[in-house]
Amino acid sequence: MTTSETKRNHIESLLRACRLVSRINKNRPDCKKSELMYYQMLDKYFNNVQRAKQENGFLAAHTIFFPVEILYAMGITPLHNEVTTWTTALLLGNQAEFLTAGAEAGMAPEICSPHRGLAGGFYRQMLPRADVILWTNLICDNSAKAGEYLMELNRCPGFFLDHPFGDTQEEQAYMVEELKDMISFLEKHSGRKMNWDKLAQSVAEMDKQIKLHAEICQLRKAIPSPFPTRRFLEFLTVDYMFAGQPEATEYLVTLRDELAEMVQQKKGAVYPERFRLMTLFVPPIYLIAFLENLFQEYGAVSATEPLFTYWKYSPLDPSKPLESVVKKSYLIPESRTMYGPLGESTLQDIRDCARDYRVDGCIYYAFMGCRHTCATVKMFKDTLNEIDIPVLTLDCDLVDPTINSQSEVRDKMEQFFELLEDR
Repeated sequence: MTTSETKRNHIESLLRACRLVSRINKNRPDCKKSELMYYQMLDKYFNNVQRAKQENGFLAAHTIFFPVEILYAMGITPLHNEVTTWTTALLLGNQAEFLTAGAEAGMAPEICSPHRGLAGGFYRQMLPRADVILWTNLICDNSAKAGEYLMELNRCPGFFLDHPFGDTQEEQAYMVEELKDMISFLEKHSGRKMNWDKLAQSVAEMDKQIKLHAEICQLRKAIPSPFPTRRFLEFLTVDYMFAGQPEATEYLVTLRDELAEMVQQKKGAVYPERFRLMTLFVPPIYLIAFLENLFQEYGAVSATEPLFTYWKYSPLDPSKPLESVVKKSYLIPESRTMYGPLGESTLQDIRDCARDYRVDGCIYYAFMGCRHTCATVKMFKDTLNEIDIPVLTLDCDLVDPTINSQSEVRDKMEQFFELLEDR
């Protein structure tokens, strides 16, 4: 098999998987319109990646929490590195190939597995070669260190976007200058100019999207909670991949209206609802379907994910697009709760969520490749224990299934549900 065939086949495999899921969903009587919309968006996303390489387009591979609205406004095709690895694990189940390649590329097992996987994908040229690499220190050290090696693997230039830890006026002004430098870099290497009107439109869309995220969070407070566990990744990644895009707004409007209807009808994601859970960090991607079935069996639902989906609305100003892009970066839940010094506001958010969502227990998915979040396990656990919320700490990996088996996860979950039942 030639290199070009290898690259094409992996993107085509993701496209085929998206289309297969869409066909299956169309035949599911319980499938919601928003779920169909999401996989159509995913299909379009990877199709754009494929076309960018076939039609001499410009492909920018970027790490998590990079402001993709800048790329869309410039007509540059984005490739989200971590989500591509996640999607491979979720839809194709061939993450072992990427992780093995990452080991061949020199990635130590202690490094975040999505980053090991994406390095392996570029190392073996299983992913299309990027024209530029864009990376940032928001929110993790793995992302901050990934860029230089990815530039080497792709034989391309790159830009590191330095995001300050604080949100003072001076730090926000610094971030605006970082964005200006990055835009100049992209204009130089892509030959494309920033479309400021388009960026302003994206900011207007993001303003709607943040408000919709907050409204959906409010709806999830209902008893029973209307949002199913299996759809967590949709709700999480719609901003990662489609921020500022009209189709993301349409998806969120549809999802909000579906949940509002369920709340009005007093319908929950599980029946009967027995256990309302708080989720800290991301569950293993490859176990999403398994966890959905297990939660349905035990009447459990994740009502809130404070570190990832707990959005708070604050208006953006389309007339100041770069300042608004900076402001939005501070509104991202992960930025508020997992970046920089861990302050009392983060602990208060967790207490507030426990109270407002009336949770019975919490599951902390302790992803061993994420050092800075695992360092918070005891602090978060102590905070919740103070308000009598039991916590299950489940050591796991996002995409590597060799860390623990389904049977091990099931045994620990069942014991936790028994504990909740006895309270």
